[in-house]
Amino acid sequence: MKHKILIWDNDGTVTGSINPNDASDNAKVILPGVRDAMEKADFNFIISGFKFPESEAQNFDPEKVADKFIALMKNLPIQAAAFSPTIGSIACYVVIKRLDNSIVIKKAHEDPRYQNYIGKFKKPGIGMFVVMKDVVFEEYGQIINQETSVMIGDTWHDEEAAKSFGVSFIEASVVHNSVK
Repeated sequence: MKHKILIWDNDGTVTGSINPNDASDNAKVILPGVRDAMEKADFNFIISGFKFPESEAQNFDPEKVADKFIALMKNLPIQAAAFSPTIGSIACYVVIKRLDNSIVIKKAHEDPRYQNYIGKFKKPGIGMFVVMKDVVFEEYGQIINQETSVMIGDTWHDEEAAKSFGVSFIEASVVHNSVK
C-alpha cells in the first residue's frame, strides 16, 4: 500500500473469527494480510463502531473495549484507536500509544471541540474521524487527508464515512486476499 496513514475498521477488517459461527472475543484472530499492510504503513489508526441494531441496543463498557485495543496495540503497529461504545453514538474514546509507548485514554466527547459530533461518532457519521484527525496531528504531527490516508473497512458504513470525511476507501478483502 502506498499510503502513509492507514485508517482501519476493527471487526471484520483487522480482527475476525476463525469460525464464522463463533463471534466471541476468544475466537478472534488477526486477519490475513493485516500485519503485512500495517508494517508497510507509517501510521495505523483504528476507528471502530458503527450504527447497527446490536450496538444501538446496549452500552459497552469503555474500559473493557479500551483494554482490547491496548492488547491489539501490543501485537500490531497501531498508534491509536477511536471507538464509540454508547447507544446513540454520544461518546467517543481514544486509546493513544504515545511515542514513549505509554498509553493514554481520552474522552473526546468531553472536549468542547467535538460537541457538534455528539450523536455522530459512530459510522457512517464522521465524528470519530474528526477526533482521530486531531489526535494524529497533536500526537504525531501527521495530517490525515486524501493524499496521505486511506480507510480500510468491510461495510458500507466504513465506506460512507470515509467518503464523507474525504479519504479513499479500500475493501478489507483486498488486504485479506493479498497474502500469497
